[in-house]
Amino acid sequence: MKTYSDTVYLKSDARTIMTINDSGSRSPEYYQCIWFAQEILQIGEFHRDTLVRYDRE
Repeated sequence: MKTYSDTVYLKSDARTIMTINDSGSRSPEYYQCIWFAQEILQIGEFHRDTLVRYDRE
């Protein structure tokens, strides 16, 4: 289980690091994530199975 403020990335895009901000509005299996793309804050909801925890080390 991922927790709020965990850093994650999509299985399909390991270059974009996101932060879990909240639970998603669709169901408990979704997370609201935030990230920056070209200095613009982005917000999206992703199913937990599409996310991988980012390990900074």
